[in-house]
Amino acid sequence: MPVIDAQTEQLIKETAMRIFFVEGRLHATTQVIAKEAGVNRGLIYYYFKSRDQLFEVVFKEAIMVSRNRLGELFLSKGIPFRQKIGEFVELAVDQSLKYPYLEMFLITEMNRDSSNILLPLEDEAREKLLQSMNEGLKEEIKKGSVPKMSAEQFILNVISLCAYPSLNKTMLRQMMNLSESVYLKMIKQRKSIIMKVLFKDF
Repeated sequence: MPVIDAQTEQLIKETAMRIFFVEGRLHATTQVIAKEAGVNRGLIYYYFKSRDQLFEVVFKEAIMVSRNRLGELFLSKGIPFRQKIGEFVELAVDQSLKYPYLEMFLITEMNRDSSNILLPLEDEAREKLLQSMNEGLKEEIKKGSVPKMSAEQFILNVISLCAYPSLNKTMLRQMMNLSESVYLKMIKQRKSIIMKVLFKDF
């Protein structure tokens, strides 16, 4: 039996993250991951038992830091609503630049009936999040900077503005005839543009 080696395990995870989320090879096999990591395929099954378990581990590592930060952000009482949205946009855009195929990979896996891959927020946390969003949103609506809408609709707007360019990168680049470098520059510029779309007086 192989000796557990934290460096080898980390190498496998980093290789899988690059293949899945950076390069977009969504259906890469354990054989491909092993070859590119320079390890025996059996080591992947030793550390992770299956491709699905490897995916679950690397997916959580890729997304949980951001998810935990967002939970802290939106449940904080000391940060103004608009600042919370700005930090969310910053995190979401940076995540899409770091792992451009993460969202697409998540959608693909969930459509394969892997519905437990992204666990929903607990009821209490979800209620607190929506309450926080509602309170901040009502103030912005009262000021006239945001049209009247529910917190759920506002969340959909924010997520759509952040995620769509990443999910449709190939199509958008071809349609507008953009190089990779020009497209990346556009994505970075979106941080301030998204805020101007969301808030009329930004």
